[in-house]
Amino acid sequence: MKKFTIIIFCLAILSCKNDENKKLIYNELINYRDELKMSAKDKESYILIQKNESELIKTEVDKLNNILAEYEKSFEALKSKERLKIVQSRDSFNLKYKLFVKFDNSNYDKIHDTIFNRLMEIDFYRLKNRFQDRYLFRKGCK
Repeated sequence: MKKFTIIIFCLAILSCKNDENKKLIYNELINYRDELKMSAKDKESYILIQKNESELIKTEVDKLNNILAEYEKSFEALKSKERLKIVQSRDSFNLKYKLFVKFDNSNYDKIHDTIFNRLMEIDFYRLKNRFQDRYLFRKGCK
């Protein structure tokens, strides 16, 4: 929850015209993204270890990992496309798998491209972590 408030704080400061503030915000976004990325990698490692214990768990985890891999590929393909498509992809994945991740419904048109890209990466990793928590840990830790 603290990280979410940091993002909101960062977005509020984005309206400032000071370059130093923008650099600080960008660095905070990168740090938060890196934390989420490392968390997702740690969970992947743990799930991989647990998966080797049972053949039934292994097939279920493989199916769920394929879903996550497909979302990751679609995210990478859309990364440099229209903002609306990226946001729609994010929201549809969230709804389809009932992840219940809440996103800020800001007007992304006013945000610089690099900041927007970092925000979408953060949202991607938030969804990935939630998907792992909701589906893969339950399957991998029986």
